[in-house]
Amino acid sequence: MKTFNSSKFKSFAKAFVGKNFLPTPQIKTPSKPFLYCIDSPHAQESVSAAFVIVRGWIVGNESSQIEEVVLCNETNQVHPLMVVDRPDVESAYPNRTAIGFQRFLLTSQLTLGTCWFIQFKMDEQRYRFPIELFISGELCGEFLQQKQAKLEKIRPILQCPVCSSDRLKEQNLVLSCADCSSEFQLSSTHYNFLNRQLTEYGKVTSTASISANDYDPISLQLIEDLTQGLILDNGCGLRNRYYPNVVNLDIVDYPTTDVISIGEKLPFKSNSFDAVFSLAVLEHVKTPFECAKEITRVLKPGGTLYAAVPFLQPFHGYPDHYYNMTSSGLKNLFSELDALDCTVQLPGLPITALTWFLNSYLQGLPQPIAESFKEMKIGDLLAHPDSYLDQDFVTCLHPKTNEELASCNYLIAKKPL
Repeated sequence: MKTFNSSKFKSFAKAFVGKNFLPTPQIKTPSKPFLYCIDSPHAQESVSAAFVIVRGWIVGNESSQIEEVVLCNETNQVHPLMVVDRPDVESAYPNRTAIGFQRFLLTSQLTLGTCWFIQFKMDEQRYRFPIELFISGELCGEFLQQKQAKLEKIRPILQCPVCSSDRLKEQNLVLSCADCSSEFQLSSTHYNFLNRQLTEYGKVTSTASISANDYDPISLQLIEDLTQGLILDNGCGLRNRYYPNVVNLDIVDYPTTDVISIGEKLPFKSNSFDAVFSLAVLEHVKTPFECAKEITRVLKPGGTLYAAVPFLQPFHGYPDHYYNMTSSGLKNLFSELDALDCTVQLPGLPITALTWFLNSYLQGLPQPIAESFKEMKIGDLLAHPDSYLDQDFVTCLHPKTNEELASCNYLIAKKPL
């Protein structure tokens, strides 16, 4: 099977496609008033994919204001970067201003053969530092051809997500429903069913960071087995491999997204897919039972569901995290289907929970305390939790890490009058 393959990554920014041209600023040659790090792309790494992740961080002085962070080149081509929180950097530099930045870009947006910089404004001065962007390969044209072929393939199974009518008329990059008059956008790269009505219904909010994971052996086997079929990857995020038999659905327009929609109102006819993936998604939706009902509806009789949800995982909001589930809870969610197997696979073994908790805990501590905490033994942490409440590795933990790793959350609420 011919596939499109990109570089691997774990987090990335929401894209705002387009160029902004700004006047050339007066750049002050820095005498090291700031520190910086480029997380992606890696130094000397050639970008051989249709898109690239630009991600890193900047640390200024204690009272500095860092803003207007952009990726730019010597020809004044400018791409604004999204500023994001970096608790790990804040913990490493507790007395200084720290920000993260990130964005993904199509390589076709990047002028080849030019020098690129990260530019920002700090304390009324503009600074810049170089970033290595070596573009190799001519993959964008091939990638877009694969996307257009995918859109043609799924056009016959589309329906209006508002009224379920299949009478969709296409004109001037608009899909309009002949029965309820709802309108949806389309382009050469995706169908966009996330109009205002469905955005409000699904209570969709924008997000700065989305988790992305590789397909595991089970999903890869299903993709291989169903080369002549059609699989829905429901809530896919940005996939690092693009398959012609997998329809990528998400609420965000990532380069690999084919259909933009909410899981509560899928824009597909019933009995359309040979398999449906729901991988690390249902914990992030407010109405998982409604999403599960839609997944069941679009699955063909005899089709296969492959779902994965967290049980003992820290809080991870993309853009939010509502529910963790036991195996019994997951089976109850899809009670209309015949459960073939509900077990713990390699990506979800208890060691994953253990290492995730420990690494996040360390990142939430100031550096000297983190180094001391790493020297502790497992036996040092097996006493009653009350005995640790006055220890610095408890009292100095970052508030965001407390939320991420909380054993319990507490709510006090009042019904409005």
